[in-house]
Amino acid sequence: MKRNKFLILLLLFSTVLLSQDDLKARKILDNATLIYKKSPCRVDFTLTLADTKTEKKEIVKGVVVMKDKKFKLTTPKVHSYFDGKTQYVHMLKNKEVSISTPSFEELQNTNPALILTSYTKQSTVQFSLDSKASLSYHIIDVFPDYKAKKAYYKAIVKIDKKTNNLISIKVLSQTGVHTTFVVNSFKKDLKYNDNFFVFDFKSNPNVITNDLR
Repeated sequence: MKRNKFLILLLLFSTVLLSQDDLKARKILDNATLIYKKSPCRVDFTLTLADTKTEKKEIVKGVVVMKDKKFKLTTPKVHSYFDGKTQYVHMLKNKEVSISTPSFEELQNTNPALILTSYTKQSTVQFSLDSKASLSYHIIDVFPDYKAKKAYYKAIVKIDKKTNNLISIKVLSQTGVHTTFVVNSFKKDLKYNDNFFVFDFKSNPNVITNDLR
């Protein structure tokens, strides 16, 4: 009987510790998210797409500017604008721009950094088993609510312990194509007009328009 009571107490104690760890991890994630939500910012990044089935890998460098729900993402081949409602995807080589009203899920495929600001109370947030006190950064795992039917099943977030700035996000997709978003530089408290997040048709008079709305 005493042994059973001891095991029950041990189980309860372990559960409490786990809950505390999860709450601490969520708080760290909340603070990192607040940095992105608080003011307009610019992130220079490296994006790696790795297909686990074919073992093919693609590496792209780019810049994303974020302001509230708006963003502009530029890479050597594609410029993507989102004004909070409408998205403009400019394919530079084809001189085409596609206009759509995307879901938030579709926007995450365009801008992986949005995963940092999209997790909910229904998501499970916990420290990764790889997170150690000796490291200069936290490693936090985010598991989306299965009812939300996200395109990814896990996001691994690294956050600097001193600055609380995002270091990287690795998104594990249901399709087997995993995306790693690495922050090369980060600038905040910047100023951008709302027009910055809308495609400028006047400056691109010969572009082919595909209106998908």
